[in-house]
Amino acid sequence: MKNALALFGFLFLIITFTSCKSDKEKKAELVTNKYVRFVDSVTQKTTADAAANWSTIEKYFEKQSTELNSTIDQLENTAAFDAKIDSATAKYEAFRNSIRERKKNLKGTNLLEK
Repeated sequence: MKNALALFGFLFLIITFTSCKSDKEKKAELVTNKYVRFVDSVTQKTTADAAANWSTIEKYFEKQSTELNSTIDQLENTAAFDAKIDSATAKYEAFRNSIRERKKNLKGTNLLEK
């Protein structure tokens, strides 16, 4: 009876530990998918629309990125999420660079007109 009770207690601890780990992974998956969807939605905009609202987009990106990093930091193994995150971040960086280039060109055009 004592052995059965000890075994039950041990199994309970293992199940509890496993479920906590999967909860963290589920949350990380949700946050990662939210981040990827955000980047996809931003990069689908035209550069003119994005340039007009860039400060808002940049602030929201920072918020999403901070949330993602804090969630991912709680995991021991992030390999499952790294590819998605790296791909989305590269896509965002390329789009951000195109927006910066557009703004730079617009400033140069405005200076030439004066």
